[in-house]
Amino acid sequence: MNRKSVAVVSIAVLALVAMGFAGWHYVVEREQRSCRACSRPVHDHSRTIAIVDGKRGFYCCPACALSEHRQAGKPIRITELADYQGGGALNPAEAVVVRNSDINPCKSHEAAMTPDKQPLQTDFDRCSPSILAFRDMKAAQSFAAEHGGQILRFAALAAEFNR
Repeated sequence: MNRKSVAVVSIAVLALVAMGFAGWHYVVEREQRSCRACSRPVHDHSRTIAIVDGKRGFYCCPACALSEHRQAGKPIRITELADYQGGGALNPAEAVVVRNSDINPCKSHEAAMTPDKQPLQTDFDRCSPSILAFRDMKAAQSFAAEHGGQILRFAALAAEFNR
């Protein structure tokens, strides 16, 4: 092959590699921004990361991740929660949660309407009741005093779902 052919082939190979990387990057970004179970946006202050079927998945909230276990019947191991107040990563074994407060970041969407413009009643929402994680008991108690809900250790809550 002459020099011109080598240059054309090299450029073509580089272009294919760049397109492959861009496609891979798009898929990874999309996977981290959309909930694996409900396809809602993954929020920084309620993001949950879990292992299901040996693969890491991103969830919009702990409630969605735990309900996946019940619905799919697959074992799930939650490896990381996000602190509702600061958004930082939390170890599930150390996290305290508030369940069923009046705040649910996942339910910010508008209600669906029937053809005659009446609100559609929701019988089930996998993100309800809300479960919000906190770094410590004091933060959870302060939040619950203002927004209601039940305070418990995440480990105890996860055990309820694994029965």
